[in-house]
Amino acid sequence: MAAKSNEIPAFAPLLARFDLRGVVVTADAMHTQRKTAKKIVAAGGHYLLVAKGNQEKLQRQLRRLPWKQIPLLDRTCTAGHGRREVRRLKVCTVQAGLLFPHAVQAIEIKRRRAHKKTGKIQHKTVYAVTSLAPDQAGPSHLAQLVQGHWSVEALHHVRDVTFAEDASKIRTGSAPRAMATLRNLAIGLMRQASWANIAAAADHYRSHPKDATAFLKITC
Repeated sequence: MAAKSNEIPAFAPLLARFDLRGVVVTADAMHTQRKTAKKIVAAGGHYLLVAKGNQEKLQRQLRRLPWKQIPLLDRTCTAGHGRREVRRLKVCTVQAGLLFPHAVQAIEIKRRRAHKKTGKIQHKTVYAVTSLAPDQAGPSHLAQLVQGHWSVEALHHVRDVTFAEDASKIRTGSAPRAMATLRNLAIGLMRQASWANIAAAADHYRSHPKDATAFLKITC
């Protein structure tokens, strides 16, 4: 797409192409839109959407929920790429539609990220809403959904920053999808080769193409 702003009006037609019955839709925070939430539920699906600056009122309402009175319900710890991250999740049941169309659960996630080399500690609190009821998705399931979406976002970040995907002039037909597939393949192969820094891996193979062909077992 030519610009990020074009993603919002393009999102609804994209969703209309899929059967959303029984599907949980997650998306970038820019797609936390009331119309989008209504369309997802009307199509038989569910959503889990993060509230950020583009939904200031919703974000403010979520912050004011009695989180201090709610016990910790899920804790996950991951390590990789030179950092260790701990995520703590709390869930609060809300009246349907009170904060957002069809929202029945609010989520607070506190992330603590420690960088091994620098020792730098980062703290971040993220709020989200979902149309999934407690009997449909408990705390551990919600944590998996959030982490699954962040994994996809991380992949898109690498594709954009390292491979300049957003600046690509390839926009005709199925070519953009083919190029995205090739970028995903390249990133997957680099991960398989134990590279934690994809940018460094790309620089290495660019300067040493024989290493790439040897890894892929290609003979010239």
